[in-house]
Amino acid sequence: MRREKILHWFELRRRMFYLGAFLFGIIIHSITPLLKYSVNIWVILSLALCLAFSLTRGGTKFFALIIFCFAMGLVRFDLSVPPKLPLKLDSSPATIQSVWQGTYGKKANIKIPAGNFLEAPSKIQIDLKNDIAIGSKVLITCDLQPRIQEDGDTKYKFYMWQYYSHGYCKSVKLNIVSPPAWYDLRNVFAGWRNLANKRINSSIPGDEGVLVAGLLYGERNLTPQAKDLFRRAGLTHIIAVSGSNFTIIVTVVFSILLGIGLWRHQAFTITTAAMLLFFGFVGFSASVARAAIMGWILLLARHLGRSPNIWHLCLLSAALLSLYDPWMFAFDAGFALSFLATIGLVIWTPIFTEKFKYLPATWGLREAAATTFAATLMTTPYISLVFERISLAGLFTNLIAVPIVPWAMLFGAVTAVFGSHIHFINLPTLGLSKIIFLSARIAEVFPWMDIHISGTNFFFCVGTYVLIIRLWFLLRQKNELYTKQSIFCNEIT
Repeated sequence: MRREKILHWFELRRRMFYLGAFLFGIIIHSITPLLKYSVNIWVILSLALCLAFSLTRGGTKFFALIIFCFAMGLVRFDLSVPPKLPLKLDSSPATIQSVWQGTYGKKANIKIPAGNFLEAPSKIQIDLKNDIAIGSKVLITCDLQPRIQEDGDTKYKFYMWQYYSHGYCKSVKLNIVSPPAWYDLRNVFAGWRNLANKRINSSIPGDEGVLVAGLLYGERNLTPQAKDLFRRAGLTHIIAVSGSNFTIIVTVVFSILLGIGLWRHQAFTITTAAMLLFFGFVGFSASVARAAIMGWILLLARHLGRSPNIWHLCLLSAALLSLYDPWMFAFDAGFALSFLATIGLVIWTPIFTEKFKYLPATWGLREAAATTFAATLMTTPYISLVFERISLAGLFTNLIAVPIVPWAMLFGAVTAVFGSHIHFINLPTLGLSKIIFLSARIAEVFPWMDIHISGTNFFFCVGTYVLIIRLWFLLRQKNELYTKQSIFCNEIT
């Protein structure tokens, strides 16, 4: 009887376990990300799979499929291990993947295709002298400087830099072979972003205008001083596109379309198209893709009339993105912080909301406090591991800035549309952006809140998360017990 209950419990959650096993296989291989597994390992794993499928019967086939999904995670990461590049590239074919403004000029990431379909392409960073459209095919000649582990860097940080680029090219010579393909719309979206930036900057110059653009679509061209201020204040997350942006799009567009009399399936199709346009407009980063996938699944669940499971959404979006690029699951900081913050909001916000009953609910103060503490608790160990610093100022600055952000986005969108044509419309946007900057200056008043940490390793980070999850279980059980006792007492009286 006990065995049947256990199997039934696993059966109800089998999809989550399949996705989790796939992601666990990726995590295991990411411990040695530059090592390509030998044929012997795959032979042994194949024999183990055959044995598992032959010995299992009926409901226990579930465990064999778990092993299979785990093996698929290993295989997918193994296929993404890049080959070793020569130190000299001579007219090698490549594709421009991204272009951005660096501190000392424009930079670009290029992708060099692999020799065969079983090898992963290589990503290299170069300096640009002239503007080149994203997606252009080029021939590159340069001296390649492979990325090496510098003194003081942990292996994890070295692998993170490997994810972004495998090396750096010096003395670059580029010959453009062909322009971007007709279906590559990245340049079109980049043009739209530049137009929006010009309209916002014409109305609100300086860092305040860049902040408004960051709130709307993740623009990050703040001055170094402003970037450091927001980093010390714990407010960098508000200028990164997250699930809240897509939630606003889904809620507003879907409600408007239903309000004007469209059918639900028509509203669903148009809202999906609006999400895809916004996804292209803000860029194709991992955290944005995660937010887009979860936002679309939420929209689909609303269209079908079903209540979505947040754990299913997190695992499904992580699995889909890892299937496309398995390195991002373990080595993309934005991707990891986005998931950790989402998990923190799901599991800790109800507990903190209960603990902060003494705070007024006016202007969303209690909600802002609960969500700030929830997200901070889950992201702090990872931030200390990757960035070696913790900002306690964020616990206070977010209480001021977060309730203002939706209003700043609303008036900022008006500014992006009308620009400097109607000056008085831009006054609320300017005022709200100045309030956010003023809240960030708390970090300057209390500099001791910016804590620098060195020596944090991966195992200490994992141990911290184990303690956090254990504490969550204890507090959740306590809250459930309190609720049950309250109900029991109410029934007796």
